[in-house]
Amino acid sequence: MTKQRISILGCGWLGFPLAEKLVSLNYSVKGSTTTQGKVPLLQDIGVEAFVLESHPDFQGNNIEHFFDADILFLNIPFRRSLEDPRSYKAQIESILKLVEHSSISFVIFASSTSVYSDHIGLAREDLDLSPYNDRSKVLMEVEQMILSLPNAQGTVLRFGGLYGENRQIGKFMFGKKDVKRAQGPVNLIHLEDSLNIVLAVIENNVRGEILNAVSDFHPTRRDLYTQAAVKLKLEPPSFAEETESPHKIVLNDKLKKILDYQFCHPDPMDDVLQNV
Repeated sequence: MTKQRISILGCGWLGFPLAEKLVSLNYSVKGSTTTQGKVPLLQDIGVEAFVLESHPDFQGNNIEHFFDADILFLNIPFRRSLEDPRSYKAQIESILKLVEHSSISFVIFASSTSVYSDHIGLAREDLDLSPYNDRSKVLMEVEQMILSLPNAQGTVLRFGGLYGENRQIGKFMFGKKDVKRAQGPVNLIHLEDSLNIVLAVIENNVRGEILNAVSDFHPTRRDLYTQAAVKLKLEPPSFAEETESPHKIVLNDKLKKILDYQFCHPDPMDDVLQNV
């Protein structure tokens, strides 16, 4: 059986190792980067590389060839530095217009658990969500665009906070003062699980779904980041005294059932204790 052709739009921290994994499994992979300097790195792992940008209009060489594929993994980060969140929606719209006139039949969108408010409690995919700020409104609208494509099907993966490889848990917390939400549970996912989940969606042809991609366990911010600092012999953060912390636990039951998936890294605390 011929392997499907996959284009990865955004070969950064998640997209690059995904491309590498897919090539190792004999998929035909195209990958985009915004910098010419990264082209040889992609070529070295067997990826057909493209320099493409969207600000918000899509620009680059051989755009039609990039979209000559069966599956698109859409991995454009929703940067907090964006002054107007609506510019992200415009970026995605420009990409989906190209998808509409291409051979792509399946779009997998890397979304985020930030679509859920920090006060939501238990977060499941079937909740009837209301936007709680401009960013969440845009993200919800983009997800719906993915799920209602006219000539293709879509699946949305709501990733938790990514860690693993060179992304240490709590890296930006060490030594900080008066950190808020001490008792707030974390919603994280290891890179290895992230890659496995995308691959499982592809190989099981899971279309038309929203799936929470988050590990099983949710230690508190205080416990996890303090332990991470102790393990690395760095100054732990100090936490603000609060009478109540926002509570959000993103549940992964649906993903595990549909993909028949067991997490390689179910508990971020275990990874901290083992220096993973």
